[in-house]
Amino acid sequence: MNQLDTINSIVMARLLTGKPSVSAKLERQHENIVCASGAESDAVRAPSGRLFAKGGLVADAFSIINGMSVILRKKGNAVPDMVGATYLQADDIDEIQKEFDERTDKLDQLKAQIRQQYASLVQAGQAHLGTLKNEIMYPTVDEFLDDFRFELKWLGQPAGIEGTVLGAVSRETAARVRAASQADAQSMLTEAHGRLVQTAIAEMGDVVTALTTGKRLRQERLDKLSRLADEIESKNWLKLPELHDTVTRLRELHVDASEIPLEDDRKQHAARIESAREDASKTLASLGL
Repeated sequence: MNQLDTINSIVMARLLTGKPSVSAKLERQHENIVCASGAESDAVRAPSGRLFAKGGLVADAFSIINGMSVILRKKGNAVPDMVGATYLQADDIDEIQKEFDERTDKLDQLKAQIRQQYASLVQAGQAHLGTLKNEIMYPTVDEFLDDFRFELKWLGQPAGIEGTVLGAVSRETAARVRAASQADAQSMLTEAHGRLVQTAIAEMGDVVTALTTGKRLRQERLDKLSRLADEIESKNWLKLPELHDTVTRLRELHVDASEIPLEDDRKQHAARIESAREDASKTLASLGL
């Protein structure tokens, strides 16, 4: 599949979410702190109290929403500068839509349970707050549930502007708009690929810190380099050769912690990782990022 075919097989999905607040400011406590300390009111943040006990139906509802974001992130590449938007391969649409539909059904069931049990959920939360409950005004059940939002929108492929949309535009202007649109679409998709490298650069930096500051070196930290290599390889839909180099270096850097037991061993390995980080930064530059 050539690069144009690849681009035409990519779609954008946008997950729109909203969740009700589960905490409230304790204004009276804030006043007490200010009076006791002599601090300026705006120099101290008001403490907050949790409306509901940890766990339970509300936490389950939040988990349904948050989990969908995780699935999209694992499957696709985040669209630059578009909150909640993800590039996905068309082959994954059915699976993603099915997952979203199932989660929507579960969320609706949980909201129905929250409605039925709202009074007891409030009472349980108040019991955990002790006398602080007198400072908190709970939302009504309708106000609380209305703040939930869970939508999945398919925005089409990240190709440039084509077709009849430019029918009413002069030929010269249409050509310029089409060229600029195609360049911008390509740039955004390339940037999405580049962000995978940015994540790898940050993680390599954390490993270098762990190796050189005497912190306990967990094997999971080193294993993450290998997992990042796998992710970059699987999400390099444009087959960018620059990303292949990063994948190769990450796999070379994945070692067993037992192979670098001494301080000198760790410093040497840290130097190798730092060199790979510099090369990865050059890769970003070569991609125009």
